[in-house]
Amino acid sequence: MQNIHFPDSCKSIIDVTKPPYNLDNTGKIDCTKVLCQIIDDVLGAYEKNFYETKAKLEAISDPNALVSFEIRKIDGRINVIFPEELPPSKIIYFPNGTYLVSDTISYSMEEFRNFLSSLRHLEMNCQLRFIGESMDGVKIKLKDNCKGFEHGNDRPVISFMQGEASNIAMTNMLENLTISIGAGNPGATGVRYFANNTGAVRNVKIISEDPEYRGNTGFSVLHEKVSACLVQNVEIIGFNYGIKIMPQFLYTTFEHITLKHQKRLGIYSGNTVTSIRDLVSYNEVPVLRTEGFIGLTSLIDAKLYGGSPLETAIRYNYGQIFLRNIKAEGYEYILRTDMTYTKCESVKDYLDEYCSHGPKTLFEQKINKSLNLKVEETPEVKWDSPEDWACVNDFGAKGDGETDDTQAIQAAMNCGKPTVFFNPGRYLIDDVIEIPPHVKRINFMYGDLASGSKLCKMRDTGAFKVVGESDEPIIIEDLFAFEKFYGFMTFLEHASKRTVIFSDIHVQTASIYFNSVSGGKVFMENTGCTIGGIPGAGNRTAPLPGEEKFPYDRTRANFKFVGQKVYCRQINPERSLHEVINDGGLLWVMGCKTEEEGTAYETKNGGVTEVIGAVFTIGLGKEIPAVINDESEVSVFAATAGMTNQQQWPIVVKEIRNGEVKYLKKEDCPIRYLDSITLPLYIGRKN
Repeated sequence: MQNIHFPDSCKSIIDVTKPPYNLDNTGKIDCTKVLCQIIDDVLGAYEKNFYETKAKLEAISDPNALVSFEIRKIDGRINVIFPEELPPSKIIYFPNGTYLVSDTISYSMEEFRNFLSSLRHLEMNCQLRFIGESMDGVKIKLKDNCKGFEHGNDRPVISFMQGEASNIAMTNMLENLTISIGAGNPGATGVRYFANNTGAVRNVKIISEDPEYRGNTGFSVLHEKVSACLVQNVEIIGFNYGIKIMPQFLYTTFEHITLKHQKRLGIYSGNTVTSIRDLVSYNEVPVLRTEGFIGLTSLIDAKLYGGSPLETAIRYNYGQIFLRNIKAEGYEYILRTDMTYTKCESVKDYLDEYCSHGPKTLFEQKINKSLNLKVEETPEVKWDSPEDWACVNDFGAKGDGETDDTQAIQAAMNCGKPTVFFNPGRYLIDDVIEIPPHVKRINFMYGDLASGSKLCKMRDTGAFKVVGESDEPIIIEDLFAFEKFYGFMTFLEHASKRTVIFSDIHVQTASIYFNSVSGGKVFMENTGCTIGGIPGAGNRTAPLPGEEKFPYDRTRANFKFVGQKVYCRQINPERSLHEVINDGGLLWVMGCKTEEEGTAYETKNGGVTEVIGAVFTIGLGKEIPAVINDESEVSVFAATAGMTNQQQWPIVVKEIRNGEVKYLKKEDCPIRYLDSITLPLYIGRKN
């Protein structure tokens, strides 16, 4: 990973070594108190909104009131929006150095844990963003032999969660640094992570510097409702458990993970949907154990070295599992279940593909295996030096949510600089902004957007438009467009064959992508969007009286790819009747959540789609297929999540082959829990 430096004019950046915090980065002075104060200051921007929301609930006096995203009475229950507006975006930045700590780094405001019954589903743990100058240059280190981290504890060094659950923990980020639990801290956990819809941990080392590699867990996700967790390029050294995934809702995604010197187990997977790709393990102990009765675990492209001949590399106990392209060395078995023993005798031993409960097919076909698409890695775009960055505010953009900033942003795009960035604010856009070929990076710095009256009514266009050809990709990153960016338009129109990368993009109330020129490549990492999530819209397909000023159209796709090659890691499209459409292209997805009754994946005109590890939530019991295969090739390993039959898909798959139509129905699939089911590797191929 490249060294990360920002221009001094980036007002989103909190450099912890500069005033007012002046944090020591020599490893000699305890930084715990100041680091917690920085987090309190960032979350403190929500404080006024927090108490306003609490007052609304108290005024309603409804014991069933639930904090959510709509201020509306829906299905007899009051929902109160929180937050109503985003505070100015902040990113906590660590220059190279060692930062000594002696306790958990988290917020200290007790009321934000929301133990109050009226706020039971809402912990104030959103928009916590930590980034270091470099992974090897920044170390947050726990003191050796630290009180409170003795044997028997599970106490994190960095914690994104203190309560029991949350559904607003969006854009929580941890990037480009090392976390050490020091020595003599057997009860220490490196990171306790949590996020909803969008959130990522990448380019991080989590290490025990204990001579015996003691520590509880390197990386853990323990709480509900984790619905975004992209963990990439992470190395974990030591600990009893490298990774521990526990909650029932909803899913986690891991890629390019290295595990070393675990004492009990590499990865523990519980009741959630867990997807893992490119795992490299150097361990004598088992690498993966599945323990959740309703868990859905996939592991592909793994290399498992150094195993003990007395151990099994993968212990599949409960739930459902999909394995592919697993190489192991030293273990007695690669895979062991109550039913199957796949023996491993040497370094050449190899497990091609295994699915515990599949496959499911509707037409006779010659190959009953997953599509096993060749996966392309996301290109790395050069991080430009600060003098090559252009700030939209320097060209007249106000970011006040009221002034039309369209022309100012366009001027910044046209100025010739390869990187364009935004200072904190809400930027009102009222026409199409073209992204020219010389721009290589657009960093919104987690700023907000608003759509003007003209733009929100524009169909078949994007607020931003990639134009012109270039051999160099464009990366669009770090956006949190909230409730004011809505309408018939889409966030981005891809109008060239230039490669486009989405990284950490969250659009709360609008569709996110379509292309008007075919033949390009698209890479999406940690990207989510919602159609119909505008204030008052809720789950309905039409506005209430007086709400016509909020236009939206659930019949258009959140993501529509026509003739493209697309590779997605952790995407979260919601509330469209067509969440993702692959029209004649190639689409590979690992890690996904969709929400409400729309079709999750529709593939047509000879397209090829592979989905590994998706969860389809709240189907609303309508006769809309969750997956459509229209004369194409599709393989899907997924699960549904919902508490009642009215929250399921009666038709799980609709396949059309040579004009004939067949259905895979809910009753044809294994039960997951209550009325939820799994789709245990559906395969629909051309012969």
